[in-house]
Amino acid sequence: MRGMEGPGDITWKILGESQIPVLSREAAREAFYEISRKIKTEDNSGKIDHLNEQLDCVPLAIRLIAQLARKISLENLLRRWNELKTKILSESGTQPGKLTNVEFSIELSVRLLDPAAKDLLGALSYLPNGVPDWNQTLSRLLPDVSEPEIKAFQLLDCSLVLEKSGALMMLAPVREYISARYNISDIFRNQIEVFYMGITEMISSDTKLREDLDLHTLNLFKIFSQYLGEGGHEKAAQCLQTLGKKYYDVDKYSNATKFLTEARVKFQALNNEYQAANCLWKMGDIYRLQSRYNEASPLLLEAKSHCEKIGSKEGIANCLWSLGNIYRMQTKYSEAVETLSEARILFQSIGNQRGTADCLWSLVEIYRMQSRYSEATKTLSEARFVYQSIGSQMGTANCLRSQGNIYRMQSQYSEAKEALSEAKDLYQSIGSQNGIAQCLWNLGDIYRLQDNHTQARETLSEAKDLYQSIGDQGGTAECLQVLGLTLSNQAQLDEALSFIHQAYEIYSDMNDVKEMGYCLTVSGVIYGKMGQYELAKQAFLDGLGSYSQLQSPAHRVTGWCLYYLGSLLKDMGDFTEATKKIQEARDLFAFAGELQEDVEMCEEALNKMESQ
Repeated sequence: MRGMEGPGDITWKILGESQIPVLSREAAREAFYEISRKIKTEDNSGKIDHLNEQLDCVPLAIRLIAQLARKISLENLLRRWNELKTKILSESGTQPGKLTNVEFSIELSVRLLDPAAKDLLGALSYLPNGVPDWNQTLSRLLPDVSEPEIKAFQLLDCSLVLEKSGALMMLAPVREYISARYNISDIFRNQIEVFYMGITEMISSDTKLREDLDLHTLNLFKIFSQYLGEGGHEKAAQCLQTLGKKYYDVDKYSNATKFLTEARVKFQALNNEYQAANCLWKMGDIYRLQSRYNEASPLLLEAKSHCEKIGSKEGIANCLWSLGNIYRMQTKYSEAVETLSEARILFQSIGNQRGTADCLWSLVEIYRMQSRYSEATKTLSEARFVYQSIGSQMGTANCLRSQGNIYRMQSQYSEAKEALSEAKDLYQSIGSQNGIAQCLWNLGDIYRLQDNHTQARETLSEAKDLYQSIGDQGGTAECLQVLGLTLSNQAQLDEALSFIHQAYEIYSDMNDVKEMGYCLTVSGVIYGKMGQYELAKQAFLDGLGSYSQLQSPAHRVTGWCLYYLGSLLKDMGDFTEATKKIQEARDLFAFAGELQEDVEMCEEALNKMESQ
């Protein structure tokens, strides 16, 4: 009995919110293994978890599909579920019954309903998210349903729907069966489309994402990908694009990509090349923000080509700006400056102040990474003035973060923390998860540099979790790097090395040779602390090999790698080579400019070695 009330007048123990709950993921996996007699492997566990999720961990469905798994492979089982859905959930060689056939079990409950409740059931099966906050939403979603709450309670009593966190939902096997046999009526479908059209129009005018929007995401995608209402495919494409951009703005990249991909398909079918190219640019920029540069660049180049064909200066400039930022992150500074300058000229020619300011800010980041702090500060003032004149909170927050990082790199930690904290608050006010994560990472690094190890680890772990939630590989690796440095400072060397190796693997997948070199340099420092000098020496040499592959020289990080190698060689008793490496480091620091402290550090080390 899965209804809201147990039989008779007995006071039954309540096991769930309104019904007996489904199995946990772990329990469902164990049940599947027990019944199917499959061998436990990591590969099998992943496939089994996926199958169980498709079934919403319903015990009867798991038992029946696990029995099938005795006879066929998991791959074939998943394929058959995708093709046949609940038709496969029956025990072979038996008469259909409530314990041997899922469809039979569901139909027993459906027979208890009156026609109006069946119509409502068909409408609910159309919504993969169900009806969030159903007590308030159901009457607005389906205004033609008389006494909707009473009908909903009938469905709850029959176990055909459940209430979960205030939402009226169906478990996957029930939803698949009902949607296949009790189609939604045209009237109800039209009312649902009107409801979600209204939500989308409200979203397009809001500066922030609705807090409850995630509860409706699957519904929105299904409604507009299968839209039949007023405005047809053009209206559906516009709504999908609006939602995709809104998800993009708040760093919900998975949803943004899904909606923009579908919007692009619809715009292409309508021969709307401009909007199709705009969706493609946004998709490429999402990959850029996730540090997936090999996937981003082809999309951006394709979008740029389309914009050139239709003569869209703004579209070309957008693509150039994104490509310039990819070059910046890949330390291809010459290409980055050239591309961003071209984008800036185009933005200026069409009077796009936001685009112009974005290009200036990107140039600031290049100057900062090159330790050209005077130029960075001057350009930053120019960018910030434009952002403030057009009321761009995101641009202002980016400038504050850049200013904080300039202070951080100049060891002005109090000023850095103040600017980064202000930037973080601004990002929070506009809902930018990526911006918040970047500020947390920067603050964590400052705490590390100030030997506040506990605060550093807490802040960096928070940043890492945030980066992982939005799918940013580069940000995740940055946090792993600094966590490794923090643990190294606390003499937790094995754990530190593990974090650095994890970061290296991510950067290797991204082919980010500069950060790979930095990870190798840090590994060398840690090996040196462990007394494993040969491993340390090889790590430094490999790090220098990575830096040599950069198209634009990275003087500071290369100088530090040389300095650490020289210090190691001194500890190994090779004073001649040690002197040579530290001299090379000193010359690099001097050539870079604005690194006088690093030059003096090398001079001090050389004088000390000479006296020894």
